[in-house]
Amino acid sequence: MKVESFRRRFFELLPRYEWTGTLGHGGIGVVFKAFDRELEETVAIKVLSPNLERDENALLARFKREVALNRKIKHPNVARMYDYGIAGDYPFITMELIDGEDLWTLIGKRQRYPAAEAVPIVRQIARGTAAIHRLKILHRDLKSQNVIVDRQGAAVILDFGLARGSWEPGLTMASVLLGTPQYMSPEQALGEALDERADLYSIGIIAWEMLAGRTPFQGESPVATAMKHVNEPFPDIRELVPELEPDLFAVLTRVLARKREDRFASALELDDALALCSTGPAAPLSEGRILPEAEAFLREVEVAIDSIILPRESRSAQRAEAPRTVVVTRPRRRPPVVLVVDEDVRDLLKLATALCMTGCRTLEVTTAEEALETALSRQVDLVLMNARLSRLDGFDVARILKSTPRSAHIPVLLLASHPDRALHAFALQSGAADLLPKPVPQALLEERAWELLRRRGFTRPAEGGPAHREKTPPPRSAARQRERSKSRH
Repeated sequence: MKVESFRRRFFELLPRYEWTGTLGHGGIGVVFKAFDRELEETVAIKVLSPNLERDENALLARFKREVALNRKIKHPNVARMYDYGIAGDYPFITMELIDGEDLWTLIGKRQRYPAAEAVPIVRQIARGTAAIHRLKILHRDLKSQNVIVDRQGAAVILDFGLARGSWEPGLTMASVLLGTPQYMSPEQALGEALDERADLYSIGIIAWEMLAGRTPFQGESPVATAMKHVNEPFPDIRELVPELEPDLFAVLTRVLARKREDRFASALELDDALALCSTGPAAPLSEGRILPEAEAFLREVEVAIDSIILPRESRSAQRAEAPRTVVVTRPRRRPPVVLVVDEDVRDLLKLATALCMTGCRTLEVTTAEEALETALSRQVDLVLMNARLSRLDGFDVARILKSTPRSAHIPVLLLASHPDRALHAFALQSGAADLLPKPVPQALLEERAWELLRRRGFTRPAEGGPAHREKTPPPRSAARQRERSKSRH
């Protein structure tokens, strides 16, 4: 059936929706862009072509389950679904409209993603998957075609048609192969009981595909492809991507381990491991918001970075010894040092006190300039920073820190009021480990800070330990020295 006649017939049967565009079509149906008159919102409608052999009741049951599962999940990296039904002979499901393209299409256009651009997208997929797993739901069909990337680089997971709740057992080979063999874990290919680590394997395949430009296995049939995951060793991706960083290779090797016991235990653990990789930021300074004086300040920073004399313990030799794998095996016996950055002194002290009560030492500064100079000249294990700063904001500070070899290993936690999907994506592109809401609940702050510190070898002391606040003397930047010089005259 031609798309145009298909469109006219469908929307005649469903007057609630007003067609505004056609997003794509294929052998199984069409995706339309439409205005929902009841929701007063533009949505995407996935419409399946008529099929005389299809059990419509079973299909509606699947759509109902898909929507029911999706409604339980509230996360910026998971697309929302709204409704389902049948209009005449056309089963349909409506969902949030994402202004972007599926990742499979983008990979086809670009061939390969640089690691600095691939990692933020994979991290977003992992974070959306973590939200799914938190409700004891498995996706079971994570693949690049089921991920939409919008124009801001935000990644959104689609299609819960094969999802199952509560780690549902009793899957057969026939039901398992409803998934996509190129992304299928060995245990899924064998029809074994699945847990969340099967989805992590699929995320690993997506990462492999983004970096290499293709999936690692392709057989003569779907079953042959699935069995390659069971029986064949992975091609060495370093032959295709020789510039791949060792720590990112270590993450790929672990998430794609044949035995699920050797993989990461959770999607959040995978996300944190990727956050600590030395791939650098993907995002440049955002266009249109850097003032001329800020550009001048950036030049000052570049000069200052080149002129800083680091303490002996922070020299490049120490960085060469830093572990490149995911988990730091050598425990650190000293308290971790957290650099806290906020222009509001009251908020600064609240954040520092909260961290000190968990056994951290804190360094406290109020400007982007002081944050950069302190991180580059002092021993810092974690940066906690308000994204809203003068001259340079926290995203730009994170980008500079992650672009500088002397500070690239330091994880950065950013804080922002009412962070949305685009802001989350930009934070990860800038190299931040996470973007937390401001004001941040103390339990969330402690959880995220110590998750990252544990991966750097620190052990959290008993609750209610002594505080270790350290007042940081303001760094004597070139700009401040000039201001003082002018005041004397």
